[in-house]
Parts: sequence; C-alpha cells; structure tokens
Amino acid sequence: MRMLSIPLLGGLILASAFGAAAAAPRQCYGEGKDQTCVLSFGDLWGSREQYAGRRIEISGYLVRGFGQLVLYSGKDYFLYQKAVGGIAVQMDQATLAAALAEMRPIPGEGDWKDEALCPITVQGIYSDKPFGDFATLGTVTVASGPRMLPFVGSCADLQPRQPQGLDK
Repeated sequence: MRMLSIPLLGGLILASAFGAAAAAPRQCYGEGKDQTCVLSFGDLWGSREQYAGRRIEISGYLVRGFGQLVLYSGKDYFLYQKAVGGIAVQMDQATLAAALAEMRPIPGEGDWKDEALCPITVQGIYSDKPFGDFATLGTVTVASGPRMLPFVGSCADLQPRQPQGLDK
C-alpha cells in the first residue's frame, strides 16, 4: 500500500493512497456493530456525513425546549449562537424521565425549559439529517440514557451561583 506524506505545521499527516474513505476514523474503537466513534462537535462540523449511521459518543450541554432535547458544544455556544447548531437527542419515555431527573429548570419565561447542570455524554446511533430549527447537526438516537460526566469534586454537587451585585 502506498502512503502519502503531507507536511502540516511541522508534523506529518499520513494518508493511504488507496481505500482511505473506507477506513474507520481514528477515534473509533470496537468492530462491526460494536464500533463506537468518540467525537467532538468539531468532528461533526467538519465531516458529519462520515459518521451517519455509526454509533457515536459525544459530550456537551443538554437542554430541553420546544418539545425536544438538544445537545450543544457548550452553554456559551447555546446562548450566543441563537441555539442553532445542536444535535437532537431522541430516546424512549423511561430514559427521557431519567434524563429530566438530572436536569434543572432554566430561569425565566422562555421556551427553553430545562438544562443539565453538568456536561452530558450521549451515546447512540447518529443521523446527519437536520432535525428542526435547532438540531441542524443531526440526531442521536439513544438506547440508554445520557450520563453525567462529573468534574473533579462533581459539578452535580455545586449549587447554582447567583449573579453578584444585582441586588443593589
């Protein structure tokens, strides 16, 4: 097999000259139906078609509103990008109830009702087709519920902070 070397920022990228598109992305583990690709939002922004139909694992900020759960790369992205660019998260009712039990209400009267306090990792089958106005990166269909990724000291133990200096 012939390999091509392309210099990039002082390092090397090695690409197979034959059959590169058929190979599993390097961040995937397992084989066959057990293969899972651990992704970032950057991976999907760059080449989401490559992951269509695959089992993926991705972490982010989970919110509920407009009758759906949507995962974003982070809370700031959600707040400042007008909620576009998320991934819809679909699951059965029992799993949804477990996920909602881990969420807290979003203050205010808006259409976004609940948010996860900690980052969430979701694992499921990915579709690259947009789902509504907000889940423009596609959908993950989850077989078991999202799970919390605790920070050191577990962010789930932290109480939401009140803004300082607004009471004057």
